[in-house]
Amino acid sequence: MNYLNIYHILILWMGDHITQRGTDVRPIIGAAVVFLIIGSIIFGVYYFFVAKPAADVLEASKLSAMSLVEDLSAIGTSQAISDASTYSTQIKAASSTAEVESILIEVNAAIQREEKRKELLDRVVTATTGSFYSATGVGETQQVEALSTVLQTLQSEINAKNTLAELQNYEASGIIDNMANNAWRNFFTELISGKESDNIVMKSNSSQTSWYFTSKSEALAYVENSTWQTLRKLDFEGTSYILVPISDTVNRAPTLTPGSKVNIYVYDKNTENLHLITGNATINNVLYSTADLATIAWTMTSGATSYTYSTNIWETLKAIAAGSSDAESVEWQNYASNVMNSAMEAGVLDFTVNAIYVVKVPAEAGEMIVQYEFYQSATKDVVLAAQTT
Repeated sequence: MNYLNIYHILILWMGDHITQRGTDVRPIIGAAVVFLIIGSIIFGVYYFFVAKPAADVLEASKLSAMSLVEDLSAIGTSQAISDASTYSTQIKAASSTAEVESILIEVNAAIQREEKRKELLDRVVTATTGSFYSATGVGETQQVEALSTVLQTLQSEINAKNTLAELQNYEASGIIDNMANNAWRNFFTELISGKESDNIVMKSNSSQTSWYFTSKSEALAYVENSTWQTLRKLDFEGTSYILVPISDTVNRAPTLTPGSKVNIYVYDKNTENLHLITGNATINNVLYSTADLATIAWTMTSGATSYTYSTNIWETLKAIAAGSSDAESVEWQNYASNVMNSAMEAGVLDFTVNAIYVVKVPAEAGEMIVQYEFYQSATKDVVLAAQTT
């Protein structure tokens, strides 16, 4: 029922009541009509220009505030979700924009606090989750009890903080880094000390997996001087080894000889990235192509006299194996290495000489190298880099 209907009913009632007394009601009715019209106009002006705009402003402020409350809830901490529920109820019950604005001040403060809490909680998870070990055993990692204890302790302490200042002070204290560093260092120290062999392999998984030969003492020193940011990517293992052949030309690895220490890299021709596969590996043998070194055809002229020497080492070795006494007179032992050493001393080298370097590597790394060398050579290039002392 609208106000015009109410006014109409009122006028009819007044008319009937006054008519019963025999009075001329027209002036009265006219005055009543004028009064009611003026009242309707005043009410309309108030509703459309005062009450409704105020209600619209309040509703708009509530919608804006609720959007901010959703941002708080989306942070995802238990405290953020709880606070968001409380603020949502308060905003819905608010009767003025001033009340909504007062609640928004608290919401903004809560967002800053909970973003810092979330940042610290995420850091704790990262600090206790590694490539091979973790606090929870997530994925293919192995669960470590010491890391689980650190995770639970730090999470409890962070969630107990009630203000942004408390969280900032906790961060500045360095407790997270100190506890994570100690947990990783103690774990790896015990792991390395328990290895039977003094020769172990440090396995690293940064962007890709690589292996590095080391000793117990070197590994322990490395662990002691590293932080959790580095240690979480490592594993130390006593592993099985294999010998793998790597083909190359001497112009890329001119100084490599049996016993040399090398780092083995793979260059991806598609991505143009160079990645370490194995560090501190050992060259076991070097074999040169018969096309490059087997044939000797030496000539020297002095005045009118010429001297020549001609033989084929490969054929000589075959003859020796067949029992030829004449072939045994050729000094073939260490022939190839003597040639290459003499070339290095003379500073003269045939850069096209092809060689196969037989390298001792961890079994897992060897599998990758074999794939690259024999099945992916079109896109992968294995590179040997000599280490120096």
